[in-house]
Amino acid sequence: MGSTVKGERVTLRDGVVVLVRQVHRTDADLLADGFARLSEESRRLRFLSAKERLTTTELRYFTEVDHHDHEALGALDETDGRGLGVARYIRHAEDPEAAEVAVTVVDEWQRRGLGTELLSRLIDRARQEGVLRFTALVSADNDATIRLLQRVGADVRAVSREPGVVEYEISPPSEGLGSTYDLLKAFGQRQLTPPKSIRDALGALVPEWFRADG
Repeated sequence: MGSTVKGERVTLRDGVVVLVRQVHRTDADLLADGFARLSEESRRLRFLSAKERLTTTELRYFTEVDHHDHEALGALDETDGRGLGVARYIRHAEDPEAAEVAVTVVDEWQRRGLGTELLSRLIDRARQEGVLRFTALVSADNDATIRLLQRVGADVRAVSREPGVVEYEISPPSEGLGSTYDLLKAFGQRQLTPPKSIRDALGALVPEWFRADG
């Protein structure tokens, strides 16, 4: 199967090569398989509750992307074609220059630099489509992210506050990610809620989008 797998060859920091490409509408089975390989803790961090599987509606929504307002890049194992991770952004309907963004990586491929590679490419794609900044809703008691925000400073600002929740806006540098990657990674890992367009589409689904494990 490996000979038929297509995508950009990307070398991770441990020397292993993976393939990265845009998510296609035919990738529902790959996404479902990747979700099944997430640990209970990874699922909890993503959905804020226990979730056993993705529904058909969710799988359709996550794979039928237009690559403009909604982009998703997937990483595949070069040897067997199985999914390893996904990075995704979705544009805010009320602000076309802003989007929600995060990354998820299956547990056995975390802490190898895959999240960084996916996120870097996704940010480049977002720039090409006119996305200049990113937003995230974060739990007010998210101490790890709050400490990170204090260090990053100029790259982020609070734009609204509700009981227990703060919405932040992140502005990455014009090229690359700089310190913004760590910030987006923290948003991807902790108590995030999706933008309104996703909430409307998926109803009860409450993802943080995708956990970032660089």
